[in-house]
Amino acid sequence: MDSRPDSAAQAALAADVRRPVTFAYLDLKGEPIRVTDAPYSFTFSGTGDEDLDGFTFDAVDPRVVSVGPVKAKEGGTDTLTLQLSGLAGVDDELMTQIGDRSNWAGRDCRLWRAMLDPQNLTRIGAIWSYYTGYMSVPKITGDRTGQVINLSVESYLAFFGQASNRTYLDQQGYDPGDTSAALAIAIANGASKRT
Repeated sequence: MDSRPDSAAQAALAADVRRPVTFAYLDLKGEPIRVTDAPYSFTFSGTGDEDLDGFTFDAVDPRVVSVGPVKAKEGGTDTLTLQLSGLAGVDDELMTQIGDRSNWAGRDCRLWRAMLDPQNLTRIGAIWSYYTGYMSVPKITGDRTGQVINLSVESYLAFFGQASNRTYLDQQGYDPGDTSAALAIAIANGASKRT
């Protein structure tokens, strides 16, 4: 699968009245979510993508679930924000699921885009990969009238960014009795003799 629109989708993107629809896959532990802001649900086959083929992406109201803009920058993209709103209240079970880091943190989030014909709503051209990253723990904000769940997604490239320069060599700053860093450096320099 290509990571950019094919020629038919590019032509549709150039038209003034057409807008792409988004397909989102959130790899939640035990219960992956597949949704789209298209006007109806889609089932894919023959794309060659294991996260698409054979799965149905349920249509959701884009006023309830929204995907923030993907902004490119040097070294990757900015953090993407997914938002679920229109929630009257969040019960204890949902709060427990949201609060469990293993359900979200470090798990995949993938976004695709496709063009739909505005007349008969059929797909124009191929679906293309739009964004891929890792989810972090969501945050809930709001009041009695409504609540919003904000989920941040970091691109894969963010994990290959500049190192923090914190290594086991800093361990003595946390544990003054730990001499493993000095011993490792001594071994690396060929002073493996014990004194």
